[in-house]
Amino acid sequence: MRENGGRGDEREESVAADEQSPGNRSRRGVLALLAAGTVGIGLGTAALSDTPDEGEADSTIEASATETTGRPETTGTEPPPSTVATSSGLFETTATATPVGTQVSTDTDGAGDSETADPSDAPSDAGGSDGSSSAGGSDGSSSAGGSDGSSGGDPSTETAQSPTETTVETETTSEPTTQPPTENAGQTATPTETSTEAPTETTTEPPTETPSQTPAETPTQTSTPVETPTPTSTATPTQTPTETPTQTSTPTETSTEPPPETGPKWRTETSVPVEQSDAGGGVVDGKLLYFGGFDSGVELNARTRTFLYDPAEGGSGAWTRVEDMPKAVWGPCGVSANGRVFSFGGVLTPAEGDNVPTDDIFVYEPGDGWRNLTAESGVRCPYTTWAMGGVYDPESGYIYCVGGGTGDTESDTATDHGTGGTTHWSFDEHRLWAFDPEAEEVVDDSLAQIPEAKRWPTVARVVVDGRTKIHALGGVKSTAGSTDSNFRYDPIDDEWEEAAPTPIPGHYATTNDPVVDNQLYLSHGLFRENDESLSVDSFRSFCHRYDPEADEFDTSLPDEGTPRVGCVDGVIDGRLYVTGGHVKLYDEQGYHDCTTVASSFLP
Repeated sequence: MRENGGRGDEREESVAADEQSPGNRSRRGVLALLAAGTVGIGLGTAALSDTPDEGEADSTIEASATETTGRPETTGTEPPPSTVATSSGLFETTATATPVGTQVSTDTDGAGDSETADPSDAPSDAGGSDGSSSAGGSDGSSSAGGSDGSSGGDPSTETAQSPTETTVETETTSEPTTQPPTENAGQTATPTETSTEAPTETTTEPPTETPSQTPAETPTQTSTPVETPTPTSTATPTQTPTETPTQTSTPTETSTEPPPETGPKWRTETSVPVEQSDAGGGVVDGKLLYFGGFDSGVELNARTRTFLYDPAEGGSGAWTRVEDMPKAVWGPCGVSANGRVFSFGGVLTPAEGDNVPTDDIFVYEPGDGWRNLTAESGVRCPYTTWAMGGVYDPESGYIYCVGGGTGDTESDTATDHGTGGTTHWSFDEHRLWAFDPEAEEVVDDSLAQIPEAKRWPTVARVVVDGRTKIHALGGVKSTAGSTDSNFRYDPIDDEWEEAAPTPIPGHYATTNDPVVDNQLYLSHGLFRENDESLSVDSFRSFCHRYDPEADEFDTSLPDEGTPRVGCVDGVIDGRLYVTGGHVKLYDEQGYHDCTTVASSFLP
């Protein structure tokens, strides 16, 4: 039923025609925004006194568009605004503001019941006007009634209906009333203008979309405290203690360096100036005297060359050429006594004696050079000899010489060891004799004979039970082979006794009193067991220690590494020096391959 008869019908037809026009729908949307408070129109429902003509409406729309920064976007087909007939016969365009997050109860059963809102309450709550909503019938009519489009209640009553679609703008530049989001996490800070229009179908958008967008702005506004690297900036003090232990790594590395090696070890020394072997030697004024010997070759050509080696730290000692010997010999017996070095016997060169042993005695004195005592006074060794051993005994003041090869093949004290040999190369001497270095004469040539005649023995003086003992260890029994015998002589009793044999038969290269702290150090040499044939492998470079008081050997000392024999040795400041030497190449006609290698051993 319509009010006011035919006039109402005309107005309804006009409204229906206007609802079909897209322009009119836009105009009514703008008027709805104006009614919601965008341009400040209405503190209640605005009643239009008369229907404006199209010209006035167009002017109003243009003015509203100028003042409004934008209209909210809608999805789908935009339904017309809700119109309600009034008691005066006019129509109102109604916009109801509903705060975002307010649950709207919608009657969708077509009965026409709905929640009614007082029009005077909408504009009074300025902080909560963030949206509006209304609901109509399913047939798209303007009244909140049944499906036939008729009004189910008083036409003068304004009905607030559930929204068909709510469009929310999260950013509104024209509204300065946005509240800080930090005051209330559940309150929407930005007011959102929405237009509610009656759709054909009633749908309800979940109100949870609006708060889901609100916290998206919150982390953007609070990005400043998030980006503040205050805790991170404390890395500087964190690095400071880290660098401190790193800088102290130098003393740490110093403390972790391996300590200086202790125990016996070898050291390389400055090489001998020339390749030479089977020379004589002795220590004088803290230097090693190296004299005579032969060069490399098959023929053994004796030399007169004499050198002094002055040791230095790190093995960087210096060799100095000094005055030559009175005669060229190899295999002499060198002995140091009272600051001088004596040379006994040796083998002459073929040009001077057809490679035969001699009984000459020479003496070297620093600053004066060599003297030929045999030529001066006629003093001689008791027999022609080479490869004899000798040592000075400061207690008696004598030099004791023992054994050696001999040219006195007719002597009762010489032996060929049962080989049947007839030349001097086959005979060794049993005799022990004494020489007075101060008087430069032989004082006794018939001391107790050594039980076993041999050449190249290691002769050394030690103290056992407080008494001087002279040892003769190892050696060669002419062509009969090597020996491991060890005999000890007591100068006071003039007696020999047998001691512990050497670890292996043969003759050591250190023959000239190699004693440090009353211990004998026996290194390098030529050795063979079980009468095996001699070869290059017979030459060794190991080192053995002999303790005369315990009468036992220690074979655990380090190896020097250069096999050889015929070396010149001497002890200076507790260090044993081993210089020169050779290896005999038996498969190359007995070639003597001499070397310049020099090394030292610190026990």
